[in-house]
Amino acid sequence: MRITFHGHSCVALEHAGTTLTLDPGTLADTAAALVTPGTLLVTHAHPDHLDVDAVRAALATHPGLRVLGPEAAFERLGEAPDGERFQVVEPGDVLTIGSFSVLVGGGQHALIHPDVPRVANVTYLVAGDGVRTYHPGDSFSPPLTDDRLDVLLAPVSAPWMKVADGIDFVRSLDPRTVIPIHDAVLSPAGLALVHRLFGEGRTGGTYDYRPLEVGGHLDVTPRGEEHTMTHEPAPQRDPEAVADAILREHPEFDEVPTIEVDETVPPRPEEEVADATRE
Repeated sequence: MRITFHGHSCVALEHAGTTLTLDPGTLADTAAALVTPGTLLVTHAHPDHLDVDAVRAALATHPGLRVLGPEAAFERLGEAPDGERFQVVEPGDVLTIGSFSVLVGGGQHALIHPDVPRVANVTYLVAGDGVRTYHPGDSFSPPLTDDRLDVLLAPVSAPWMKVADGIDFVRSLDPRTVIPIHDAVLSPAGLALVHRLFGEGRTGGTYDYRPLEVGGHLDVTPRGEEHTMTHEPAPQRDPEAVADAILREHPEFDEVPTIEVDETVPPRPEEEVADATRE
């Protein structure tokens, strides 16, 4: 299976003449992702996972292009689901698309804030030639399998997550390989820090951490072969050593702000009483 990263949460999976393109959103390189998209799988209807203008243009260019996703995705596209070209999927659905089998999971988008409505978010466990790759969309929903994943496409930064949540999610699944996604909101410095925490500076897990540049790809061979990946997993590190390394690289994290006393502001009456009592 070849996995190509098109930026943010958009990836293409290719095997035996079949291509699946997942989450072609506004923060991805959709110009490249939608040249030969195969079939589109959408996890949810947020713009960074579904670029409506780009997908509409691709539908016009590719008359055979199919789109699968939750119902809200088709509401945004302005297309009525017909079970063929536009197909609504729900958790528990099992699909065969060319050389791939796809198991749909998930349910809801992770919580951003109690005041922000949650939308439907489905996940995709894609299997081809003995390789299993999992895309959780905007969630930490586990895949509907007890088998170890070959590749986890792991969100690393979002309004709905902390880095600690992402690390715990990865550790709980401990796939053979982790490819970070959902990273477009990070600055270069923030991305480097995240890569350190998930990768060489991690304190748990046996996975191989493989960040990809936009347009880069990774070829994954069946897990039954002796060498599933070309790189050895990064060694585990002592937590205190990791913290020291991060502080050396980012000394500003160790600074404790102090509150300056504004002498121009008169004390409140209760403060004067407290001062008199102490005296």
